[in-house]
Amino acid sequence: MISSAWSPSAQSRISLSASRSAWGWTFDVELADPTQLPLLKPTAAGPRQFEVSLNGHVWTGIIESFQKQREFADGGVRLSGRSRTALLAAPYAPARVKVANEDRSMAQLVAEELADTGFTSEYQTVDWTVPGGAWFYDASTPLEAISALAEASGAVVQSHPQDLSLHVRASYPTSPWLWRETQPAHVVQEDIVLTESLQMRSAPLYDAVVVTGEIPGKGVTCKVRKAGEAGQLYAQQVSSPLISVAAAGAERGRNVLSDRGEQAAVDLTVPLFPKPLKAGEVGAIMPLDLVEVVAAEGTWHGQCESLRIEVVIDQQAVVIEQTATIERHYTDAD
Repeated sequence: MISSAWSPSAQSRISLSASRSAWGWTFDVELADPTQLPLLKPTAAGPRQFEVSLNGHVWTGIIESFQKQREFADGGVRLSGRSRTALLAAPYAPARVKVANEDRSMAQLVAEELADTGFTSEYQTVDWTVPGGAWFYDASTPLEAISALAEASGAVVQSHPQDLSLHVRASYPTSPWLWRETQPAHVVQEDIVLTESLQMRSAPLYDAVVVTGEIPGKGVTCKVRKAGEAGQLYAQQVSSPLISVAAAGAERGRNVLSDRGEQAAVDLTVPLFPKPLKAGEVGAIMPLDLVEVVAAEGTWHGQCESLRIEVVIDQQAVVIEQTATIERHYTDAD
């Protein structure tokens, strides 16, 4: 149940951000009208839940802190919060102990962590059967447990912007060497880009990695090699007690080898266009989305690493912009 909902007209500023490495969204809000603060203070039932709608794009979250800003002549208030997924983590969710004594698929193990929480899961990467006794933990919250499950195959946990839902997805849903032939989630034309910046980075050109299970009699060891290459420059070995079949090791290795070679983090600031989108417009560029950028120097592809959305009210104007950090690979893509 959403406790409060409001539009940007009630604030002087709001920012939202998410990244591939974080499981949820973070929110910072400046209330122009301090009389709204009682609507957002916590109650005996816990933190207040809220909904933000920006040009038809909707996010929900919980308010976790607020601060009155004396420098505001009108006594404005600054609030911060996170996705409602935070309710599955400390301090809201208790740490638990678990040992899975029966065989379970990875998707089943994720779903079991959410039993009776009101949250659902979408397991969107390689699934396999984990033998009984291989999955156990001591003093983990549901979110910590699900993050550990995702890490086994090189996946990450992402919160649905609006719904009470978690998605487990590969850190690289599509390998960089396949980006050019894969349908992108967004096509960004250069003429809508407001600002652009680039920071180069590089990693050794690994073409192999050893992935191993940790439990004798239950785990497997795999040498994962990029197809068509010699398999001689090894990335650091990785392991997990959940690696019990070759498919799991291969997926973990694929994600490891996807982060190699010459790269750049490209920050693109574009408007957050309203729904329904028209030709040439883009919606929210979410982490893990594949993006095609059409520029005068040529077309290139990359994966969204993080997103920051800024809303600023300047007198009567409301400006909504998004800055997506796109991971560009020169070695394996373009």
